[in-house]
Amino acid sequence: MMGNQSGQVSNLSSALRQVHINSNNTASDQRNIVLGDKFIDSQTAVQDPGLQGQQQPQHQHQEQELDYSRITNFFQNLPLEGYTLFSHRSAPNGFKVAIVLSELKVPYQTIFLDFNKGEHRAPEFVSLNPNARVPALIDHGLDNFALWESGAIMIHLVQKYYKETGSPVLWSDDLTEQSQINAWLFFQSSGHAPMIGQALHFKYFHTQRVDSAIERYVEEVRRVYGVVEMTLAQKREALIMDLDSENSASYSAGTTPLSQSRFFDYPVWLVGDKLTIADLAFVPWNNVVDRIGINIKAEFPEVYKCTKQMMRRPGVIKALRGE
Repeated sequence: MMGNQSGQVSNLSSALRQVHINSNNTASDQRNIVLGDKFIDSQTAVQDPGLQGQQQPQHQHQEQELDYSRITNFFQNLPLEGYTLFSHRSAPNGFKVAIVLSELKVPYQTIFLDFNKGEHRAPEFVSLNPNARVPALIDHGLDNFALWESGAIMIHLVQKYYKETGSPVLWSDDLTEQSQINAWLFFQSSGHAPMIGQALHFKYFHTQRVDSAIERYVEEVRRVYGVVEMTLAQKREALIMDLDSENSASYSAGTTPLSQSRFFDYPVWLVGDKLTIADLAFVPWNNVVDRIGINIKAEFPEVYKCTKQMMRRPGVIKALRGE
């Protein structure tokens, strides 16, 4: 099964909400950053995003019959062009890559692996991704070049697009900005996503409740968001002082709050003055963080505004729907 089958939607927050819990502390607030105020249910069973293809908790163990045939058949008939993304319907890192592919408007298809059938253990898949997790990507136009790890895949996609078109979409033609984009991308991949994944694991999937572990990871996620929030807030202030110069003195004196500026909701981005993969890398994880009790809208308003801007983009919507 490739791509979007039978109208199935791959919204991550929806998938995680199939864990039946009585928690409404953030869902109603954050629902308005999900696909234009409309919450879409997923038919997909939840997998632990922290495991992503590895052994599931004991209470999920069932006798399973391994079936690699779909993956074997795919590798026997590889496409001649475009990209193939291997992902899972509840794996945020896979959707990070799908967003970039969709935003770049390049031809691609997605194979959502069935972990219950052990498709992530298929020899053909392991040969291209020795970690046996998702995401992984095949670049058919580059002699079926295979790549794994979401950050590395995102960099490959934007660099290749820039080389082929001369347009640094989601990227930069400036070396210092490229390095800054990479720094934020590595920060998200190493400090943001794993901490949310661990918080989700200990909150919903661990065999015993360990409150100290939940608190440790949730607070680390808050610390990470604090770094992003401060950066965006500083860029917001600099932008307002630059574009709203006739009122800059009153802003500096504190007699007029920045929130009164007509530029208060103007988009600001982590690097430079445009959207890049540094910003987009956060989107799928921002879309599920309410499940660990963090209300982005209330706690990190600049992160919320940035996320809301991105969630309105057709490319992001398409990718999160699994199309």
